[in-house]
Amino acid sequence: MKPNGKNGWQKLRIWEKHKHKMANHTFKDQSLQQIGFYLLYTFSISWLSWFAIILGNRYLDLFAYGSPLFWIPYTLGSLGPAISSYLIFRQFRETFAEKSFVQYIFGKIARWQIWLIFALFLVWRFVMIWISFGISRPISILSLLLNLPFLIVLGGAEELGWRGILQPRAEKLISYIPSVLAVGTIWGVWHLPLWLMHGSIQSTFPFGLYFVSGIVLTSSLITLYKYTQSLFLCVLSHAWFNGCINLALYRGNQGTLELDLNWKVMVVFAIELVVAVILGSVYNRRKALPNPLSV
Repeated sequence: MKPNGKNGWQKLRIWEKHKHKMANHTFKDQSLQQIGFYLLYTFSISWLSWFAIILGNRYLDLFAYGSPLFWIPYTLGSLGPAISSYLIFRQFRETFAEKSFVQYIFGKIARWQIWLIFALFLVWRFVMIWISFGISRPISILSLLLNLPFLIVLGGAEELGWRGILQPRAEKLISYIPSVLAVGTIWGVWHLPLWLMHGSIQSTFPFGLYFVSGIVLTSSLITLYKYTQSLFLCVLSHAWFNGCINLALYRGNQGTLELDLNWKVMVVFAIELVVAVILGSVYNRRKALPNPLSV
């Protein structure tokens, strides 16, 4: 029904503004609710699993790093974000545009431009690790490919939660750059128990540097997600990064695996951060991040 006269059009505009305001309020409420549940699930699953290892290390002589028994709670903890993303998908099913969790993971990756972006990202990741830390045996890239399924389970699958659930909702609430800092911070804190495990790779280098690198990786992975709209490619990219890092590890004087931390690391990571933020900002100007909630 068409409005009658000037007063009718004014009432219609007021009503449309009211509807928009209510929809925006509902969207923010749903986003905050999903973020809260996601963090609750993720930290509960991961930290309970990892602190079981820490307590076993210190008081029961159990879960020695790398032992068969160690991998059970460690793997469960690593899968915390992925498991939580599935729980959120089931709990808030009506707010997701995707028809299934499989579609949520894979998205649309058929176009050749997406695969080109992904390939360039992988090449850059290998080169940056080579420049930063040095890779003495490039032929070891074969072992990286063979271990990729293992790397996906113990690292890459995190992306289903961090980039799939937390980042898009945080970005809608507090804008792009603040959300990168927030998600990067939460991601770093989530890894904190790994520094308390005897023999872990993380325990051999400064948490502060790892924390900063988490913010850098947050910026680059969300930029990759913006341009590809595929969580699956983010999963592969995360796993690839972990694999490249493994190529740069060496056995230290204490018998632990270490990385050669030097000024090149800071320079290369700084370049990645700047480029990722610029590309992410350009994307946001050209096209708003797709609404993760179908409201």
